[in-house]
Amino acid sequence: MSGVEALPVDVPQEVSSLLLPLADGQLLVPVDTLSEVIAMQTPVAAYDAPTWYLGELNWREQRLPLLSFEVMRGQPLTAASYSGRIAVLNTGNPRGDLPFFALILQGTPRLVRVTPDELARRERACRQGELMHVALSGEEAVIPDLSELERACLEYRGRR
Repeated sequence: MSGVEALPVDVPQEVSSLLLPLADGQLLVPVDTLSEVIAMQTPVAAYDAPTWYLGELNWREQRLPLLSFEVMRGQPLTAASYSGRIAVLNTGNPRGDLPFFALILQGTPRLVRVTPDELARRERACRQGELMHVALSGEEAVIPDLSELERACLEYRGRR
């Protein structure tokens, strides 16, 4: 297959994961990255924010940044659909300044079991927020760079 490269052999045999639907594709994250899926809500506006930083939400007595992954990758902001949701993701940095952030989804996440045989790396240039492009049983997906998303949010918050 052109543009497809097998993943390293040290990948675990099976990883419970989620496909998070976006307007222009889908993200692939391990199940333990998703903290909660909540109903669409209007964020509190953020002053002088980058276009991808849509504002902030109150969630479990915390203020979380709400991001548009599509806008971060250079796509236009799409109107939230009736089936739109918000995914609260943990950054994997529980002691950091931003343990959670939120992303707009265009539907409901779908549980998938990822095995090395079903997952192949796609050789594509990554844009902001992207760690890797993959194909999972023929479906295209992007693995997000959670550290970069956290860093971008903290940079904006530090400027305020």
